[in-house]
Amino acid sequence: MPKTTMKTNFELAIPVLASLSLALITGCKTSTPKSLNTTQISCKIPNITPLPETKPSQEKGGLEITIVPATYKAVRSDKLVITPAAPTIGEQLFGPTAAQRAQLTFVQETVVPQLKTQPERLQFAIRINNKLSRVFRGQGAVVQLNVAGKLMPINRSDYAEFVDCIVPPRNESELKVYGPAIDTIPEKATIGIFLYDVVTATDTAGNVTEKQNYEWYFTYETKLAQDSGETKARRGWANTAALMLLRTQKTQDETTRSIIQIPASGQ
Repeated sequence: MPKTTMKTNFELAIPVLASLSLALITGCKTSTPKSLNTTQISCKIPNITPLPETKPSQEKGGLEITIVPATYKAVRSDKLVITPAAPTIGEQLFGPTAAQRAQLTFVQETVVPQLKTQPERLQFAIRINNKLSRVFRGQGAVVQLNVAGKLMPINRSDYAEFVDCIVPPRNESELKVYGPAIDTIPEKATIGIFLYDVVTATDTAGNVTEKQNYEWYFTYETKLAQDSGETKARRGWANTAALMLLRTQKTQDETTRSIIQIPASGQ
């Protein structure tokens, strides 16, 4: 399909590691950040709209369920990369003493501009309006998601908010269900989301006497959001132990781990 350029206002989101990089250097001089080059950055922004035959709100057996797709936007999220480097003669002369260097590593940090789609996954907001005379429980229901005619694998955690929800009579509740990552979905597709075996009636003993199925269909298309950004770099001495801790820390998320490129000792 033709590429469409879309200009937007971008939000700045620097990863948490940016505050921990060369700030780890104590008593050592670092270079002023230098611009390396200006590049075009982009990401795909989905536009999801219901098909004409699909009603966003559907009521069956006294239970009204409304599904609305998330609104997507382009978010500026600069990636910070830390790599070992060889100091110049000047950086050695005006750097730390030989004794201090035993605990330091000379590194270069590079800030690479990026645009990211937010949310990063397919996401739908669900509103449940319980018009029944009994409490509604989502337990036992099954959520299915189809993209371009293919059943998408989703975990129970992706729709746990729905199956775990409890809505008293004449009350409403809002929750979310999640699908695959945006970058795994074709640029143009039809998306179907289905709720199966939704309990709408039970007998006095609590046995299920009525279940309902709900289904929605949406068109999915992406537009290209573009911006420009500068790649910047600076160099300096960093505490080796602190860098290795950041590299191996188990609590770091996947994004943080991916921007640590300090090799292990002996590599």
